Amino acid sequence: MLRKIFILLILTSICYAQDSTRSEAFKDNRFYKPPIFKAKYPSYSLLAGYLLTTEANRGDPFAQHELGIRYLIGQGFPADTVKAVYWIRKAVDQNLPSARYNYGILLYNGIGVPWNPFEAYLNFKSAGEAGLPEAQFAHGILLTDNLTVNRNLNEAYKLFNKSAKAGFEPAKEALKQFEKMNFVPVNEKGTKENGSIVNDETAKIINPNFDLDFYDFDKTENEKDNEQYVHDLLNKNSKELKRMFGLDDFNENLGIKDTTGFGILNFAAENGSPEALYIIGKSLERGILMKENIIAAASNYLRAYRLGSFKAGENLFRLLQDEKFSNLLKDRIKFGDAEAMYVWAGMAALGYNSQITEKQALDFLRTAVSKNYVPSMIELGLLYSSGSLVEKNRDRAVEYWKMAMEMGSKEAEVRMAFLNVSENPNSLDTEKNIKLLINSANNGSVLAQAYLGLCYEKGLGVQENKALAVRYYRQAAQRGNQAAMNSLKRLYDEIRPNEEEFQIYEQD
Repeated sequence: MLRKIFILLILTSICYAQDSTRSEAFKDNRFYKPPIFKAKYPSYSLLAGYLLTTEANRGDPFAQHELGIRYLIGQGFPADTVKAVYWIRKAVDQNLPSARYNYGILLYNGIGVPWNPFEAYLNFKSAGEAGLPEAQFAHGILLTDNLTVNRNLNEAYKLFNKSAKAGFEPAKEALKQFEKMNFVPVNEKGTKENGSIVNDETAKIINPNFDLDFYDFDKTENEKDNEQYVHDLLNKNSKELKRMFGLDDFNENLGIKDTTGFGILNFAAENGSPEALYIIGKSLERGILMKENIIAAASNYLRAYRLGSFKAGENLFRLLQDEKFSNLLKDRIKFGDAEAMYVWAGMAALGYNSQITEKQALDFLRTAVSKNYVPSMIELGLLYSSGSLVEKNRDRAVEYWKMAMEMGSKEAEVRMAFLNVSENPNSLDTEKNIKLLINSANNGSVLAQAYLGLCYEKGLGVQENKALAVRYYRQAAQRGNQAAMNSLKRLYDEIRPNEEEFQIYEQD
Protein backbone atom coordinates (compact mmCIF):
# COMPACT_ATOMS: atom_id res chain seq x y z
CA MET A 1 0.00 0.00 0.00
CA LEU A 2 1.25 3.42 -0.91
CA ARG A 3 2.68 5.39 1.92
CA LYS A 4 2.25 9.11 1.75
CA ILE A 5 5.01 10.87 -0.10
CA PHE A 6 6.98 13.18 2.14
CA ILE A 7 5.30 16.55 1.86
CA LEU A 8 8.39 18.57 0.90
CA LEU A 9 8.01 17.86 -2.79
CA ILE A 10 8.64 20.12 -5.74
CA LEU A 11 5.41 20.65 -7.61
CA THR A 12 5.77 21.65 -11.20
CA SER A 13 3.11 24.22 -11.84
CA ILE A 14 4.45 26.77 -14.30
CA CYS A 15 3.05 29.82 -16.00
CA TYR A 16 4.89 29.78 -19.32
CA ALA A 17 6.65 32.93 -20.39
CA GLN A 18 4.48 33.22 -23.47
CA ASP A 19 1.38 33.47 -21.29
CA SER A 20 2.43 35.36 -18.19
CA THR A 21 5.24 37.32 -16.58
CA ARG A 22 4.65 35.38 -13.39
CA SER A 23 6.88 32.33 -13.65
CA GLU A 24 6.80 29.79 -10.87
CA ALA A 25 8.56 26.49 -11.03
CA PHE A 26 7.57 25.40 -7.60
CA LYS A 27 3.81 25.66 -7.18
CA ASP A 28 2.72 25.83 -3.59
CA ASN A 29 3.32 22.55 -1.83
CA ARG A 30 1.52 23.60 1.32
CA PHE A 31 4.14 26.13 2.35
CA TYR A 32 6.24 27.34 -0.58
CA LYS A 33 5.35 30.06 -3.09
CA PRO A 34 8.56 31.90 -4.06
CA PRO A 35 8.99 34.22 -6.99
CA ILE A 36 11.46 32.41 -9.23
CA PHE A 37 12.55 34.03 -12.44
CA LYS A 38 13.85 37.48 -11.69
CA ALA A 39 16.77 39.70 -12.58
CA LYS A 40 19.41 38.88 -9.97
CA TYR A 41 21.91 41.42 -11.27
CA PRO A 42 20.22 44.84 -11.34
CA SER A 43 23.37 46.53 -12.70
CA TYR A 44 22.12 45.51 -16.12
CA SER A 45 18.50 46.49 -15.54
CA LEU A 46 18.84 49.95 -17.06
CA LEU A 47 20.85 48.95 -20.09
CA ALA A 48 19.11 49.38 -23.38
CA GLY A 49 18.30 46.15 -25.19
CA TYR A 50 21.01 46.53 -27.79
CA LEU A 51 23.68 47.20 -25.17
CA LEU A 52 22.62 44.20 -23.10
CA THR A 53 22.74 42.02 -26.21
CA THR A 54 26.19 43.40 -27.07
CA GLU A 55 27.55 42.55 -23.64
CA ALA A 56 26.02 39.07 -23.84
CA ASN A 57 27.60 38.47 -27.24
CA ARG A 58 30.96 39.55 -25.82
CA GLY A 59 30.68 36.66 -23.36
CA ASP A 60 29.66 38.39 -20.15
CA PRO A 61 27.80 35.61 -18.21
CA PHE A 62 25.82 38.13 -16.15
CA ALA A 63 24.54 39.79 -19.30
CA GLN A 64 23.81 36.41 -20.88
CA HIS A 65 21.77 35.32 -17.90
CA GLU A 66 19.94 38.65 -17.67
CA LEU A 67 19.15 38.57 -21.39
CA GLY A 68 17.84 35.01 -21.09
CA ILE A 69 15.55 35.94 -18.20
CA ARG A 70 14.23 38.96 -20.08
CA TYR A 71 13.41 36.79 -23.08
CA LEU A 72 11.75 34.31 -20.78
CA ILE A 73 9.44 36.82 -19.10
CA GLY A 74 9.08 39.18 -22.04
CA GLN A 75 10.63 42.18 -20.31
CA GLY A 76 12.10 44.59 -22.86
CA PHE A 77 12.15 41.80 -25.46
CA PRO A 78 9.43 39.74 -27.10
CA ALA A 79 8.85 36.59 -25.01
CA ASP A 80 10.86 33.82 -26.66
CA THR A 81 11.55 30.59 -24.78
CA VAL A 82 14.06 29.32 -27.36
CA LYS A 83 16.20 32.45 -27.06
CA ALA A 84 15.77 32.42 -23.29
CA VAL A 85 17.16 28.90 -23.04
CA TYR A 86 19.99 29.74 -25.45
CA TRP A 87 21.27 32.66 -23.40
CA ILE A 88 20.75 31.09 -19.98
CA ARG A 89 22.61 28.02 -21.22
CA LYS A 90 25.48 30.27 -22.33
CA ALA A 91 25.76 31.57 -18.76
CA VAL A 92 25.52 28.02 -17.41
CA ASP A 93 28.50 27.06 -19.56
CA GLN A 94 30.43 29.70 -17.66
CA ASN A 95 29.19 28.23 -14.36
CA LEU A 96 27.20 31.26 -13.21
CA PRO A 97 25.32 30.03 -10.10
CA SER A 98 22.12 31.99 -10.74
CA ALA A 99 22.04 30.70 -14.31
CA ARG A 100 22.50 27.13 -13.12
CA TYR A 101 19.63 27.57 -10.70
CA ASN A 102 17.24 28.98 -13.29
CA TYR A 103 18.34 26.44 -15.88
CA GLY A 104 17.56 23.74 -13.33
CA ILE A 105 14.05 25.14 -13.08
CA LEU A 106 13.67 25.06 -16.87
CA LEU A 107 14.85 21.44 -16.93
CA TYR A 108 12.59 20.40 -14.06
CA ASN A 109 9.56 21.90 -15.76
CA GLY A 110 10.42 21.07 -19.35
CA ILE A 111 10.34 24.72 -20.44
CA GLY A 112 12.18 25.05 -23.73
CA VAL A 113 14.14 21.88 -22.95
CA PRO A 114 13.15 18.24 -22.45
CA TRP A 115 12.00 17.46 -18.91
CA ASN A 116 15.00 16.15 -16.98
CA PRO A 117 14.92 16.24 -13.15
CA PHE A 118 18.33 14.57 -12.96
CA GLU A 119 20.17 17.29 -14.87
CA ALA A 120 18.10 19.82 -12.90
CA TYR A 121 19.36 18.22 -9.68
CA LEU A 122 22.99 18.60 -10.75
CA ASN A 123 22.45 22.27 -11.57
CA PHE A 124 20.70 22.95 -8.27
CA LYS A 125 23.47 21.15 -6.43
CA SER A 126 26.21 23.14 -8.19
CA ALA A 127 24.50 26.49 -7.62
CA GLY A 128 23.86 25.60 -4.00
CA GLU A 129 27.48 24.68 -3.41
CA ALA A 130 28.36 28.12 -4.78
CA GLY A 131 26.25 29.62 -1.99
CA LEU A 132 22.94 30.44 -3.71
CA PRO A 133 20.24 30.04 -1.01
CA GLU A 134 17.44 29.35 -3.53
CA ALA A 135 19.45 26.54 -5.04
CA GLN A 136 20.31 25.09 -1.63
CA PHE A 137 16.61 24.91 -0.94
CA ALA A 138 15.83 23.32 -4.33
CA HIS A 139 18.61 20.78 -3.80
CA GLY A 140 17.18 19.96 -0.39
CA ILE A 141 13.71 19.50 -1.83
CA LEU A 142 14.97 16.88 -4.28
CA LEU A 143 16.56 15.00 -1.39
CA THR A 144 13.12 14.44 0.14
CA ASP A 145 11.06 12.79 -2.59
CA ASN A 146 12.96 9.52 -3.26
CA LEU A 147 12.46 9.92 -7.00
CA THR A 148 15.50 11.78 -8.34
CA VAL A 149 18.00 10.52 -5.76
CA ASN A 150 17.72 8.47 -2.59
CA ARG A 151 15.87 10.28 0.16
CA ASN A 152 18.19 11.84 2.70
CA LEU A 153 16.27 13.95 5.17
CA ASN A 154 19.31 14.70 7.25
CA GLU A 155 21.16 16.27 4.31
CA ALA A 156 17.99 18.07 3.23
CA TYR A 157 17.69 19.54 6.72
CA LYS A 158 21.27 20.84 6.52
CA LEU A 159 20.60 22.48 3.16
CA PHE A 160 17.37 24.06 4.38
CA ASN A 161 19.24 25.32 7.43
CA LYS A 162 21.94 26.95 5.27
CA SER A 163 19.33 28.52 3.04
CA ALA A 164 17.31 29.75 6.02
CA LYS A 165 20.38 31.33 7.63
CA ALA A 166 20.85 33.26 4.39
CA GLY A 167 17.34 34.63 4.84
CA PHE A 168 15.43 32.51 2.33
CA GLU A 169 11.88 32.41 3.74
CA PRO A 170 10.71 29.12 2.10
CA ALA A 171 13.65 27.35 3.76
CA LYS A 172 12.53 28.71 7.13
CA GLU A 173 9.07 27.30 6.47
CA ALA A 174 10.62 23.94 5.55
CA LEU A 175 12.43 23.82 8.89
CA LYS A 176 9.11 24.45 10.62
CA GLN A 177 7.72 21.39 8.85
CA PHE A 178 10.63 19.32 10.18
CA GLU A 179 9.81 20.58 13.66
CA LYS A 180 6.19 19.50 13.24
CA MET A 181 7.48 16.01 12.38
CA ASN A 182 9.61 15.97 15.53
CA PHE A 183 12.58 15.51 13.23
CA VAL A 184 15.94 15.33 14.99
CA PRO A 185 18.93 15.81 12.64
CA VAL A 186 22.03 13.67 12.83
CA ASN A 187 25.39 15.34 13.35
CA GLU A 188 28.71 14.33 11.81
CA LYS A 189 29.50 12.06 14.77
CA GLY A 190 26.52 9.85 14.01
CA THR A 191 24.43 11.01 16.90
CA LYS A 192 21.25 13.03 16.95
CA GLU A 193 21.52 16.58 18.19
CA ASN A 194 19.64 15.48 21.31
CA GLY A 195 22.48 13.05 22.07
CA SER A 196 20.89 9.73 21.06
CA ILE A 197 22.83 7.37 18.78
CA VAL A 198 21.52 6.29 15.38
CA ASN A 199 22.67 3.43 13.18
CA ASP A 200 21.46 4.82 9.85
CA GLU A 201 23.16 7.97 8.54
CA THR A 202 19.83 9.09 7.05
CA ALA A 203 17.53 10.47 9.72
CA LYS A 204 14.03 9.03 9.69
CA ILE A 205 10.62 10.62 10.03
CA ILE A 206 9.56 10.12 13.62
CA ASN A 207 6.01 11.35 13.39
CA PRO A 208 4.61 12.43 10.01
CA ASN A 209 1.26 13.48 11.47
CA PHE A 210 1.68 17.10 10.38
CA ASP A 211 -0.25 16.38 7.19
CA LEU A 212 -4.05 16.48 7.16
CA ASP A 213 -4.43 12.84 6.16
CA PHE A 214 -2.23 11.85 9.08
CA TYR A 215 -4.06 13.68 11.87
CA ASP A 216 -4.58 10.98 14.46
CA PHE A 217 -8.03 11.31 16.03
CA ASP A 218 -7.38 8.09 17.92
CA LYS A 219 -4.29 9.28 19.78
CA THR A 220 -6.45 10.75 22.55
CA GLU A 221 -9.70 9.87 24.22
CA ASN A 222 -10.37 13.56 24.75
CA GLU A 223 -13.16 14.34 22.29
CA LYS A 224 -12.81 18.04 23.09
CA ASP A 225 -9.31 17.96 21.55
CA ASN A 226 -10.64 16.31 18.42
CA GLU A 227 -13.54 18.72 18.21
CA GLN A 228 -11.16 21.64 18.66
CA TYR A 229 -8.97 20.31 15.84
CA VAL A 230 -11.88 20.18 13.38
CA HIS A 231 -13.14 23.55 14.57
CA ASP A 232 -9.67 25.10 14.10
CA LEU A 233 -9.33 23.39 10.73
CA LEU A 234 -12.57 24.82 9.40
CA ASN A 235 -11.65 28.27 10.66
CA LYS A 236 -8.42 28.48 8.68
CA ASN A 237 -8.27 31.11 5.97
CA SER A 238 -9.88 29.97 2.72
CA LYS A 239 -6.62 29.70 0.76
CA GLU A 240 -5.01 27.43 3.34
CA LEU A 241 -8.16 25.30 3.57
CA LYS A 242 -8.32 24.97 -0.22
CA ARG A 243 -4.71 23.77 -0.32
CA MET A 244 -5.37 21.18 2.40
CA PHE A 245 -8.29 19.74 0.44
CA GLY A 246 -6.45 19.74 -2.89
CA LEU A 247 -8.20 22.75 -4.44
CA ASP A 248 -6.39 25.30 -6.59
CA ASP A 249 -5.92 28.18 -4.18
CA PHE A 250 -4.66 30.46 -6.99
CA ASN A 251 -8.02 30.23 -8.72
CA GLU A 252 -10.65 32.51 -7.24
CA ASN A 253 -13.32 31.28 -9.65
CA LEU A 254 -13.89 27.74 -8.44
CA GLY A 255 -17.63 28.22 -8.13
CA ILE A 256 -17.71 27.89 -4.34
CA LYS A 257 -20.91 29.61 -3.26
CA ASP A 258 -20.43 28.99 0.46
CA THR A 259 -16.92 30.18 1.36
CA THR A 260 -17.15 29.24 5.03
CA GLY A 261 -15.02 26.37 6.29
CA PHE A 262 -17.96 23.97 6.07
CA GLY A 263 -18.79 25.26 2.62
CA ILE A 264 -15.28 24.61 1.30
CA LEU A 265 -15.20 21.21 3.03
CA ASN A 266 -18.44 20.10 1.40
CA PHE A 267 -17.48 21.55 -1.99
CA ALA A 268 -14.18 19.63 -1.94
CA ALA A 269 -15.89 16.40 -0.88
CA GLU A 270 -18.49 16.68 -3.64
CA ASN A 271 -15.71 17.17 -6.18
CA GLY A 272 -13.72 14.12 -5.13
CA SER A 273 -11.27 15.29 -2.47
CA PRO A 274 -10.24 12.25 -0.37
CA GLU A 275 -8.96 14.60 2.33
CA ALA A 276 -12.35 16.27 2.69
CA LEU A 277 -14.21 12.96 2.61
CA TYR A 278 -11.95 11.62 5.35
CA ILE A 279 -12.53 14.64 7.61
CA ILE A 280 -16.30 14.39 7.09
CA GLY A 281 -16.15 10.67 7.85
CA LYS A 282 -14.25 11.17 11.06
CA SER A 283 -16.54 14.02 12.12
CA LEU A 284 -19.61 11.85 11.51
CA GLU A 285 -18.10 8.92 13.38
CA ARG A 286 -17.22 10.99 16.43
CA GLY A 287 -20.13 13.44 16.28
CA ILE A 288 -17.73 16.35 15.91
CA LEU A 289 -19.69 19.44 14.84
CA MET A 290 -22.06 17.04 13.06
CA LYS A 291 -24.71 14.61 14.22
CA GLU A 292 -23.09 11.24 14.90
CA ASN A 293 -23.79 8.74 12.10
CA ILE A 294 -21.37 5.84 11.93
CA ILE A 295 -22.87 4.37 8.72
CA ALA A 296 -22.54 7.70 6.92
CA ALA A 297 -18.99 7.90 8.31
CA ALA A 298 -18.16 4.51 6.80
CA SER A 299 -19.64 5.61 3.47
CA ASN A 300 -17.33 8.63 3.41
CA TYR A 301 -14.33 6.50 4.44
CA LEU A 302 -15.11 4.07 1.61
CA ARG A 303 -15.29 6.83 -0.99
CA ALA A 304 -12.10 8.45 0.37
CA TYR A 305 -10.26 5.13 0.30
CA ARG A 306 -11.35 4.51 -3.28
CA LEU A 307 -9.72 7.83 -4.13
CA GLY A 308 -6.47 7.07 -2.32
CA SER A 309 -6.77 7.90 1.39
CA PHE A 310 -4.91 5.12 3.17
CA LYS A 311 -6.00 6.50 6.53
CA ALA A 312 -9.64 6.14 5.48
CA GLY A 313 -8.98 2.50 4.61
CA GLU A 314 -7.51 1.91 8.05
CA ASN A 315 -10.62 3.38 9.65
CA LEU A 316 -12.90 1.21 7.51
CA PHE A 317 -11.03 -1.91 8.54
CA ARG A 318 -11.14 -0.83 12.21
CA LEU A 319 -14.89 -0.31 12.06
CA LEU A 320 -15.43 -3.75 10.58
CA GLN A 321 -13.71 -5.32 13.58
CA ASP A 322 -16.34 -3.75 15.83
CA GLU A 323 -19.23 -6.17 16.32
CA LYS A 324 -21.58 -3.30 17.20
CA PHE A 325 -20.86 -1.68 13.84
CA SER A 326 -21.44 -4.93 11.95
CA ASN A 327 -24.72 -5.52 13.77
CA LEU A 328 -25.83 -1.95 13.08
CA LEU A 329 -25.05 -2.41 9.37
CA LYS A 330 -27.10 -5.58 9.23
CA ASP A 331 -30.02 -3.98 11.05
CA ARG A 332 -30.00 -0.98 8.75
CA ILE A 333 -29.89 -3.25 5.70
CA LYS A 334 -32.97 -5.13 6.96
CA PHE A 335 -34.83 -1.83 6.92
CA GLY A 336 -33.72 -1.17 3.33
CA ASP A 337 -31.08 1.47 4.08
CA ALA A 338 -29.26 2.12 0.75
CA GLU A 339 -26.21 3.68 2.44
CA ALA A 340 -25.71 0.61 4.64
CA MET A 341 -26.04 -1.65 1.59
CA TYR A 342 -23.38 0.38 -0.22
CA VAL A 343 -20.97 0.18 2.70
CA TRP A 344 -21.45 -3.58 3.24
CA ALA A 345 -21.08 -4.35 -0.48
CA GLY A 346 -18.16 -1.94 -0.92
CA MET A 347 -16.25 -3.58 1.90
CA ALA A 348 -16.86 -6.96 0.29
CA ALA A 349 -15.56 -5.68 -3.06
CA LEU A 350 -12.39 -4.49 -1.32
CA GLY A 351 -11.91 -7.85 0.39
CA TYR A 352 -12.63 -6.41 3.84
CA ASN A 353 -15.81 -8.39 4.35
CA SER A 354 -16.21 -12.13 3.78
CA GLN A 355 -19.55 -12.39 5.58
CA ILE A 356 -21.55 -12.02 2.34
CA THR A 357 -21.21 -13.64 -1.07
CA GLU A 358 -20.30 -11.78 -4.25
CA LYS A 359 -23.88 -12.19 -5.42
CA GLN A 360 -25.22 -10.68 -2.20
CA ALA A 361 -22.83 -7.74 -2.56
CA LEU A 362 -24.03 -7.11 -6.11
CA ASP A 363 -27.65 -7.43 -5.06
CA PHE A 364 -27.09 -4.85 -2.30
CA LEU A 365 -25.52 -2.41 -4.75
CA ARG A 366 -28.30 -2.87 -7.30
CA THR A 367 -30.93 -2.37 -4.64
CA ALA A 368 -29.16 0.79 -3.47
CA VAL A 369 -29.08 2.00 -7.09
CA SER A 370 -32.82 1.44 -7.35
CA LYS A 371 -33.12 3.80 -4.37
CA ASN A 372 -31.07 6.43 -6.28
CA TYR A 373 -28.04 6.13 -4.00
CA VAL A 374 -25.32 7.67 -6.20
CA PRO A 375 -22.17 6.12 -4.63
CA SER A 376 -23.61 2.67 -5.45
CA MET A 377 -23.90 3.70 -9.10
CA ILE A 378 -20.23 4.70 -9.09
CA GLU A 379 -19.26 1.45 -7.35
CA LEU A 380 -21.16 -0.76 -9.80
CA GLY A 381 -19.56 1.15 -12.68
CA LEU A 382 -16.14 0.48 -11.17
CA LEU A 383 -16.87 -3.23 -10.76
CA TYR A 384 -18.02 -3.60 -14.37
CA SER A 385 -15.10 -1.49 -15.61
CA SER A 386 -12.50 -3.58 -13.75
CA GLY A 387 -14.20 -6.96 -13.93
CA SER A 388 -14.25 -7.29 -10.15
CA LEU A 389 -17.09 -9.49 -8.79
CA VAL A 390 -18.66 -9.41 -12.27
CA GLU A 391 -17.64 -10.09 -15.84
CA LYS A 392 -15.96 -7.03 -17.29
CA ASN A 393 -18.44 -4.98 -19.30
CA ARG A 394 -17.56 -1.50 -20.49
CA ASP A 395 -21.11 -0.66 -21.59
CA ARG A 396 -22.62 -1.56 -18.23
CA ALA A 397 -20.00 0.59 -16.50
CA VAL A 398 -20.95 3.52 -18.75
CA GLU A 399 -24.62 2.88 -18.05
CA TYR A 400 -24.14 3.25 -14.30
CA TRP A 401 -21.81 6.25 -14.56
CA LYS A 402 -24.25 8.07 -16.86
CA MET A 403 -26.98 7.32 -14.35
CA ALA A 404 -24.82 8.88 -11.62
CA MET A 405 -24.09 11.89 -13.85
CA GLU A 406 -27.79 12.51 -14.22
CA MET A 407 -28.00 12.58 -10.42
CA GLY A 408 -25.29 15.27 -10.34
CA SER A 409 -22.21 13.15 -9.55
CA LYS A 410 -18.94 15.03 -10.21
CA GLU A 411 -16.93 11.80 -9.97
CA ALA A 412 -19.06 10.20 -12.68
CA GLU A 413 -18.49 13.25 -14.89
CA VAL A 414 -14.73 12.87 -14.45
CA ARG A 415 -14.78 9.14 -15.19
CA MET A 416 -16.89 9.62 -18.32
CA ALA A 417 -14.80 12.55 -19.56
CA PHE A 418 -11.60 10.50 -19.35
CA LEU A 419 -13.23 7.45 -20.90
CA ASN A 420 -14.32 9.56 -23.87
CA VAL A 421 -10.88 11.16 -24.26
CA SER A 422 -9.03 7.84 -24.02
CA GLU A 423 -11.32 6.08 -26.48
CA ASN A 424 -11.82 8.97 -28.93
CA PRO A 425 -8.93 11.45 -28.52
CA ASN A 426 -9.74 13.11 -31.87
CA SER A 427 -13.42 13.60 -31.12
CA LEU A 428 -15.02 17.03 -31.40
CA ASP A 429 -15.88 16.74 -27.70
CA THR A 430 -12.27 16.16 -26.60
CA GLU A 431 -11.50 19.82 -25.88
CA LYS A 432 -14.62 20.06 -23.72
CA ASN A 433 -13.72 16.88 -21.85
CA ILE A 434 -10.13 18.01 -21.22
CA LYS A 435 -11.44 21.32 -19.90
CA LEU A 436 -13.77 19.41 -17.58
CA LEU A 437 -10.83 17.35 -16.26
CA ILE A 438 -8.74 20.47 -15.67
CA ASN A 439 -11.58 22.24 -13.87
CA SER A 440 -12.24 19.13 -11.79
CA ALA A 441 -8.56 18.86 -10.85
CA ASN A 442 -8.63 22.51 -9.76
CA ASN A 443 -11.73 21.73 -7.70
CA GLY A 444 -9.97 19.00 -5.73
CA SER A 445 -10.58 15.84 -7.78
CA VAL A 446 -7.58 13.56 -7.26
CA LEU A 447 -9.03 11.30 -9.94
CA ALA A 448 -8.93 14.12 -12.50
CA GLN A 449 -5.32 14.85 -11.58
CA ALA A 450 -4.33 11.23 -12.22
CA TYR A 451 -6.26 11.15 -15.50
CA LEU A 452 -4.63 14.38 -16.70
CA GLY A 453 -1.23 12.90 -15.92
CA LEU A 454 -2.00 10.05 -18.30
CA CYS A 455 -3.41 12.40 -20.93
CA TYR A 456 -0.27 14.53 -20.98
CA GLU A 457 2.03 11.51 -20.83
CA LYS A 458 0.39 9.76 -23.78
CA GLY A 459 -0.81 12.82 -25.70
CA LEU A 460 -4.48 11.87 -25.31
CA GLY A 461 -6.50 14.87 -26.43
CA VAL A 462 -3.59 17.21 -25.62
CA GLN A 463 -0.05 17.74 -26.84
CA GLU A 464 2.31 15.28 -25.14
CA ASN A 465 4.09 17.00 -22.27
CA LYS A 466 6.07 14.89 -19.80
CA ALA A 467 6.62 17.79 -17.41
CA LEU A 468 2.88 18.42 -17.10
CA ALA A 469 2.28 14.69 -16.80
CA VAL A 470 4.71 14.60 -13.88
CA ARG A 471 3.01 17.62 -12.33
CA TYR A 472 -0.42 15.99 -12.33
CA TYR A 473 0.87 12.54 -11.35
CA ARG A 474 2.77 14.10 -8.47
CA GLN A 475 -0.27 15.99 -7.22
CA ALA A 476 -2.38 12.83 -7.28
CA ALA A 477 0.36 10.63 -5.82
CA GLN A 478 1.01 13.08 -3.02
CA ARG A 479 -2.63 12.69 -2.08
CA GLY A 480 -2.43 8.88 -2.02
CA ASN A 481 -3.31 7.74 -5.56
CA GLN A 482 -1.39 4.49 -6.10
CA ALA A 483 -1.72 4.40 -9.90
CA ALA A 484 -0.38 7.95 -10.14
CA MET A 485 2.57 7.06 -7.90
CA ASN A 486 3.44 4.07 -10.06
CA SER A 487 3.26 6.21 -13.20
CA LEU A 488 5.40 8.90 -11.60
CA LYS A 489 8.12 6.41 -10.69
CA ARG A 490 7.96 4.92 -14.18
CA LEU A 491 8.51 8.31 -15.86
CA TYR A 492 11.56 8.93 -13.70
CA ASP A 493 12.95 5.45 -14.31
CA GLU A 494 12.54 5.76 -18.08
CA ILE A 495 15.20 8.48 -18.22
CA ARG A 496 17.18 7.64 -15.08
CA PRO A 497 20.97 7.94 -15.67
CA ASN A 498 23.23 5.00 -14.86
CA GLU A 499 25.32 6.95 -12.37
CA GLU A 500 25.28 5.55 -8.85
CA GLU A 501 24.06 8.86 -7.42
CA PHE A 502 20.70 8.43 -9.13
CA GLN A 503 19.96 4.81 -8.22
CA ILE A 504 17.05 4.46 -5.79
CA TYR A 505 17.50 1.65 -3.27
CA GLU A 506 14.84 2.34 -0.66
CA GLN A 507 11.34 2.16 -2.12
CA ASP A 508 8.32 3.85 -0.52
